Amino acid sequence: MHFHEVTSTIFEFALAGAFVLSLGYFILTAFALAMARLRDKPEIIVDEKRYPTVTVQIPTYNELAALNCAARCLEFDYPADKLQIMIGDDSSKPEISAKIDQFAAENPRIEISRRGDNAGFKPGNLNHMLPKAKGDYLLILDSDFLPKRDFLKRLVVPVIKDPTLAGAQAAWRIINVHDNHSTLMGTGIVNIIHSVILPFLKLTTNNCVFCGSGELVKKSYLVEHGGWTAGALTEDVDYSLRIITSGKRIAYVDDLRVRCEVPYTPRDLFRQQMRWAYGVMRAFMAHGRKLFLSRTIRKRTKFAAFLFASGYVMITLLLLTMVLGTINLVSGMLGLDPSAGQSSTYTVGHFVYDTVVNLLLTCGMLVSSIAAGFINGFGFRSLGRLVVSSLTVGVICMFFVGRGLVTAWLGLPMKWFMLKKAGNEQAVQA
Repeated sequence: MHFHEVTSTIFEFALAGAFVLSLGYFILTAFALAMARLRDKPEIIVDEKRYPTVTVQIPTYNELAALNCAARCLEFDYPADKLQIMIGDDSSKPEISAKIDQFAAENPRIEISRRGDNAGFKPGNLNHMLPKAKGDYLLILDSDFLPKRDFLKRLVVPVIKDPTLAGAQAAWRIINVHDNHSTLMGTGIVNIIHSVILPFLKLTTNNCVFCGSGELVKKSYLVEHGGWTAGALTEDVDYSLRIITSGKRIAYVDDLRVRCEVPYTPRDLFRQQMRWAYGVMRAFMAHGRKLFLSRTIRKRTKFAAFLFASGYVMITLLLLTMVLGTINLVSGMLGLDPSAGQSSTYTVGHFVYDTVVNLLLTCGMLVSSIAAGFINGFGFRSLGRLVVSSLTVGVICMFFVGRGLVTAWLGLPMKWFMLKKAGNEQAVQA
């Protein structure tokens, strides 16, 4: 078999796989649009005696945005005697730590946790705070998250109703979506997860996956499972797979949205998505075998885990079709295919036509992103920009995602990247 025949065969299999997954995303999108009209009504339990004790943990590294988040948590409409608020300050800049200390001095309810370095990244920080946490549940918030006053009251509802839950995850709402093409693309990715995939998982499997922030985690279960995996770049997915494999469930509160940012520069968006891809791949490499081969775990739970990671499978297949399609074009134009003689018959025009057709067959994720945008109030004014962002910034981003997946698969290390956040320039005055 000639090289061109091999690449063409792989291309066809990759394209077929991408088409099947794309069809799946079309179905998910239809469900999402239908379910958007059927969201649960916001619920708050009036009897405060039933409220669990909660420790808010805000891990931060040289980020003054953490003060914005902490200020919002101080305003929670939640019994003060059942609420502990901690900032885990790993900052390497003394001036940042000084401002955090000043803020804590002016707000005595704020507790500061420090360990002197950033070893193990965010999960290392969280593990350091874990023994100091007094609450039965941990509310994890990244520094750029801005919860509303009733956020915690609404987030605890599922765990009050069902104490066996491993926790609850709130939906995200991006506040800087319209800044530029990078924020549009980043928002599109987040919206697919929170407005398409997770609501579908809630409906079909009654389960969810922690998303790293806006999550309420049952402390006893976390301790029982050895805490967070230090050094994991997606400690949320890593822990989710461990806890789901043990038979526990996570609730998704789709009617509760917490505001946050996405990276506002292409460089930071690419780094974030590469890091997420790396972390998710490592988590599935570590725990996926046990999860998918278990005879005691229900099939729908396994399906939930696969569906959450299906975006990375889709991107892998799309990258294969792009790369192999280009190789086939070049080999055909250069006359390197002895069997088909494509040097004279296969032109750039044919390649463009095939590319457009293949794009239409595999645009399920793009359609999901557009639909999720409408669910979140984008409107028609952003539709064209979102498509442009997906076909420009999004295409480049796929290669960084691929790099993250390959790096993880090869077992190579990856650096933790500090991302710029607008909140760091608009922090509350300490």
